[in-house]
Amino acid sequence: MDNIYLISDKPKVNLGLKQQINSDYEQIKYEELGLEKYILEKYNLDVSGKYGNLVTKNPFGKASGQLSSNISQIKTDAVDGLGFAVLKTVISQDENSESSMEAWKVKAPKMVVEEIVSERGERGYTVTWKGRGWDKSFEDYLELVAKSFDIYKETQMPVIPSVQYHLPNSEEDFRESEYRFTTKTLERVWNESSVDLPFIVEQDFSATLSGLKNTKEEILRWLREVPRLIDKYIDTDNKIIGVKLFNPSFDDDFQVEMVKTLNNNASDIVDTITCFNRLFDFNKEFEDKKGIAYGGYDLSDRNLRVLTKFIDEYGKKTFIPISATGNINSGKMMVEYALRGATSGQIHTFFQVPSESFRLHEGSRTKKALHELMFNPANGLVVTMLSLRNILGIKEEQVFRFLDIPELHRKVQLDKLK
Repeated sequence: MDNIYLISDKPKVNLGLKQQINSDYEQIKYEELGLEKYILEKYNLDVSGKYGNLVTKNPFGKASGQLSSNISQIKTDAVDGLGFAVLKTVISQDENSESSMEAWKVKAPKMVVEEIVSERGERGYTVTWKGRGWDKSFEDYLELVAKSFDIYKETQMPVIPSVQYHLPNSEEDFRESEYRFTTKTLERVWNESSVDLPFIVEQDFSATLSGLKNTKEEILRWLREVPRLIDKYIDTDNKIIGVKLFNPSFDDDFQVEMVKTLNNNASDIVDTITCFNRLFDFNKEFEDKKGIAYGGYDLSDRNLRVLTKFIDEYGKKTFIPISATGNINSGKMMVEYALRGATSGQIHTFFQVPSESFRLHEGSRTKKALHELMFNPANGLVVTMLSLRNILGIKEEQVFRFLDIPELHRKVQLDKLK
């Protein structure tokens, strides 16, 4: 199990660079230049990421959830430096405001941050709540999207609407009226906002879908047909379609099959796959609700294990770009996902861990978390990339790009990176 993780806990960085990283960790020095430019000039590291083919200034984004459900949260994320943000997931509806997945509109904003111990004894954190998708009106969601586009114009932080469309069982047809109305309405808001972003929509296969106990064939049917139904009702060619996969209650092999299904059946439509939504505990209870999604190291263990298996079986061919999610609690964890093809990562829990987890004492949670993710001397992105650069024998005067890492599985034997 320990060999899931490829990066050593002891970074291979010389003393001078260690001292510089420690200095940057203790005190912010990048406000004048900007975080990414400072890292490029000081360390010769390019930390740009990508969501699909959209370049982001760094690979760290906010995952869809309670922390991306109002405009003040989005503004804080943009001002304080996140690479991108995925908005809270709205539930699709038709022109009569009818929604086949009405049960996913649950108003339950309370969240509890808990320590969680994985099966192999690793301590981490998980956030527990009962809520599912957007619980306000669809018109309110459209207003959030429009205002978020305004923030993009000011800050250049991409914002990504997220939708859970109708997902039928084997005896049902897809309710195309919901796909048509929801997609076309979101595209209208995008058109009216006149942003220089592509029209982006991420289909969110919620972790709570595990509670429905759908069959494997039903899930694979969703993966084959949902992207095409979304694409069917998009008029512009300037678009990015993302699919956020969940962790159903099947084995790793089926999880790999899900990724392969998208690549084999929808590679001409899907531009990025977010891998993978949280695990689901059928027995855990929270405020009288039985069946709760959870994260921590069990989640990253499974996600990385599945992506490693996918890379081993499929990685010699070109595959749909990956945006990682699941226990991204350090720059080192971000690199672990990047070594399996991820060009960005989406975070939720790390923005809510106890304050003592952050070196910075002032500023927003976003600012504190991003500083930690970049400059932690033991597991930040800077020290991890510098260590990886040394292991690969790349000269210090050569710029090392974060976006070089997702291609390493094609060039080097990954188990020799420690």
